[in-house]
Amino acid sequence: MLNNLKIYNAHYGEAGGHHDIRPQYEVRNNAVYRTMYHPEGHSILPDFRIMGDKVYTTESHSAGMQSVPWFEVKGHELHATVHNPEGHSPMAKFHLR
Repeated sequence: MLNNLKIYNAHYGEAGGHHDIRPQYEVRNNAVYRTMYHPEGHSILPDFRIMGDKVYTTESHSAGMQSVPWFEVKGHELHATVHNPEGHSPMAKFHLR
């Protein structure tokens, strides 16, 4: 179970990336909530649910609940899957700390 982790954008400082080193999300009991530093603001309902090594959107996510994972957990990184609307990449999208 992933718990009490913060999720940081992995593309800090890159052209077109988010230029913010503050955590975008926090993980509590395998649920992922937006922090006050997220562009959409803090959430009291989870945007994502972590199931094993896959990360799925929830009904409270702006895209709604999806049946396919948007991210995959690899160590302390989140990688976009082929189902992610921003596209798949071998580079991590987020870091877990």
